[in-house]
Amino acid sequence: MAATAAVTAGSRRRRNRAPAVGAGNDDAEEHHHNPFLETASSAPSRVQFRNVASRARWVEEAGATEVVESKGKLWLTTGVTRGGKLCYNIEEIGFLVERSALILLNDKDQTIGIENIYEKIAGGKYGCSWDTFQAYKHLKSLGYIVGRYGVPWTLKNSGTSDTNQSFNKVDGTCSDITKSLKEMHIDRLTPSFEVYLPNSMFKKSSPGAPNFLLCLLRNKPFSRVELEMLENNFGGIPLKYCHVDNNGRVSFLCFDEVALPSLP
Repeated sequence: MAATAAVTAGSRRRRNRAPAVGAGNDDAEEHHHNPFLETASSAPSRVQFRNVASRARWVEEAGATEVVESKGKLWLTTGVTRGGKLCYNIEEIGFLVERSALILLNDKDQTIGIENIYEKIAGGKYGCSWDTFQAYKHLKSLGYIVGRYGVPWTLKNSGTSDTNQSFNKVDGTCSDITKSLKEMHIDRLTPSFEVYLPNSMFKKSSPGAPNFLLCLLRNKPFSRVELEMLENNFGGIPLKYCHVDNNGRVSFLCFDEVALPSLP
């Protein structure tokens, strides 16, 4: 196996500030660029938002938010729907608040600042680590549609009124895969995200198969045999790998088999 694609981006530090309420109801505007396609334009592009800010209330028990006022069209490709309510998980909250596209409120309707949100992410107790957040926001800034692995975009009301189950992996396939990986002793590497190419026709109710799954690389690298065993567990969906170094640089990798010519 050989690494055949890599995309590296320097992490940019943002000033710590509470997001401001946007004026007007203009829709969100996204410009997309796909770094994994050879035919992609070489011109850089980023997600660009107009002056729009939705409002969401933090639910500590769920480790997520319930949106109380939605503006623009960001909800089409961000957040999950539970019992008719739009919810954002912690990496989505961080990404949107950084761009002043979301105002996060506590249970007293007071604004939660970006420093507090960073603390929640860095604590790693809400299903997302700091490195995972860096990978998420880099892909989103390039226009990809990104959801947590194994977490459905929509669920009908299951009869419970809370949001605690919103971000759990609910399908049996994920449990079977996790068990299989443990048996192979490589359960320390499992996908973090399902990633879709930019698609203006994307529907949460019928998203289809993701274009690839993203795994975070941690600690020592995996052997070729381990990677082959891992890739055989996801029904032909390509795997891509992400590494975040100590300086916050994000690298994305994929692996293909390469046949070398025989020497005379």
